[in-house]
Amino acid sequence: MRKWIMNALIAVAGLFVIIQFFPSGRPQNKPVTGKDIASVTEVPEEVGNLIRQACFDCHSQNTRFPWYSYVAPVSWLVAKDVNNGRKNLDFSKWGELSKKDKLKTLDEISEMVGEEEMPLKIYILMHSEANLKKEDRDLIVQWADETAEKVFEE
Repeated sequence: MRKWIMNALIAVAGLFVIIQFFPSGRPQNKPVTGKDIASVTEVPEEVGNLIRQACFDCHSQNTRFPWYSYVAPVSWLVAKDVNNGRKNLDFSKWGELSKKDKLKTLDEISEMVGEEEMPLKIYILMHSEANLKKEDRDLIVQWADETAEKVFEE
């Protein structure tokens, strides 16, 4: 029995080492000069700080990849989340969005942040600074709603 357990542990350790050689698909940061949200839209400092701490790791070209994002299989999950996050909203490319897409995105920000769907719970577990308080959420929702009105009037 003891030998079987030792062989199983060695097999698991070997598998762990082997999976490190499979690429994660982790995206690279490719900032777009002059297209980020702060460059093309009025973002109050407090809202900008909240968005940077709670949203930018998945929704910008300024992702900070912690040590565990380099270790499979977690690296695969992080890569999937960042790729999906950027596909749905990339604050670094805000200036490239059409008026219609900006309005739709601002509506989604308001809804998802207001209903506590974003940031994702799993992200908050690893990044406590992204855990938005009610007043933080209200501030982001208010900003998104007011910005949508301005975009609509453009």
